[in-house]
Amino acid sequence: MALPSPDRPTTTADPKSPAGVVHSLAYTRYAGARRSPAFAPLVIARYALMAQLRQRGVKVALLLGLVSLAVCAAILGAKWSLPTMAASAGFGELGGAGQLARAVRDGEADVLVWALRAQILPTFLLTLWCGAGAVSADLMAGAFQFHFSRPVSPGGYLAGRVVSASGWALCLSAVTLLVFSVERLAFQSTPLGAARALGLGAVAVLLELSSLAAVALGVSSLTRRKGLAQAMFAAIAFAGWVLCHSLGALLGKEWVKSLDLISCVDGVVAQLNHQSTLHGGAAFVPALAWLGWTAGALALAAWQLSRAEVNRG
Repeated sequence: MALPSPDRPTTTADPKSPAGVVHSLAYTRYAGARRSPAFAPLVIARYALMAQLRQRGVKVALLLGLVSLAVCAAILGAKWSLPTMAASAGFGELGGAGQLARAVRDGEADVLVWALRAQILPTFLLTLWCGAGAVSADLMAGAFQFHFSRPVSPGGYLAGRVVSASGWALCLSAVTLLVFSVERLAFQSTPLGAARALGLGAVAVLLELSSLAAVALGVSSLTRRKGLAQAMFAAIAFAGWVLCHSLGALLGKEWVKSLDLISCVDGVVAQLNHQSTLHGGAAFVPALAWLGWTAGALALAAWQLSRAEVNRG
């Protein structure tokens, strides 16, 4: 019997039968873009902002902010048009140029006040939804094992959460401030005056959002329950306002009214507008109160995050 030759296969494969493909499972070198660890907070903030936009509460707050912007812009337009109409009708001669200049300065001061006042409720709701429960949700989900993997540090994580807690509120306030500044420019203001109002308004908005975001994250780091953290934040914002204003009225001390989370920024804005009633040492109370709320809350959140148990590779 003839033996099969080793140079020839014993069977003939069907050319129509599927052929297997061997894939390499070996690791390959990463060829994508490499960024510095300093970009880690921005990555955390970007994913958080996109996730927040899918929440119904955030959409409702943004819609409420746009409605508030339209209403307040109409009110300010009617208010600022009165001096212009009076001057064109000849009534401006009764008060002279000094009264007209005073009206212009008051109008520019209104930009700072109304940039905060028009969005106070939407800003609070956005911070409540986006910031007050952010750390609590990560504590409940055990996400710190992922977030704090190298090279992300607790400080970088906290910086990203501050941006995500105030991001949508900042967009809404920035649009509001820009609309009011442009509208003010159309009513007897100068480009320099409108630019000054825009710059000071930006400072006021950043002061307000930074303190609100810091306190929201501070209380969020104290508990795993998102609802409890949001309730604590609301109590600090509103109960603190009622308590400080009641004590200030009872004691007859105006500086006591600027100690709460919301009024301290209002006090700083009044000083920027040269309309503050606080003098001497009391004039520093609003700024010190803002610094205490912001730095204290961030220090509390950083301390809580540094105690998180994470297995680092």
